[in-house]
Amino acid sequence: MRIRPLLLLALIAIAACLFHSYAEIMRVHLDVLAAVAEKAADNARSGQRPASDEVTELFYPLQRARQFADEYRSYAERESYRRFVAALDRYQAFAGTIDSARGDAARWSAQQSELAAEYDSWRAALAAARAALARE
Repeated sequence: MRIRPLLLLALIAIAACLFHSYAEIMRVHLDVLAAVAEKAADNARSGQRPASDEVTELFYPLQRARQFADEYRSYAERESYRRFVAALDRYQAFAGTIDSARGDAARWSAQQSELAAEYDSWRAALAAARAALARE
């Protein structure tokens, strides 16, 4: 008879740990993406075109964040999850713009305003995801 209450307590504890992990892992992904995007935006503002290995560095954290989103898709009803996925989409648009513009100097110069707009859009989505996570 004592096993059932212990089993129930264990299930509740596991669920609490999983939610805590969800929030902490999401925060880490957002922090990493923010740092990488900020570095890329700073480099773009200074006129520095990224090399191919720098573009790989830009996309790798996005791939990892998408894997996290896949693993936690059962949380899709949560605002934080939806905002996180939207932030990933905005980050991808920003990274994609950098990747497509870096090919030559003329295109890189011509797309600076688009890069800035994509970065601003990413930052707004990032803020929305962080705010939703904080509310939960």
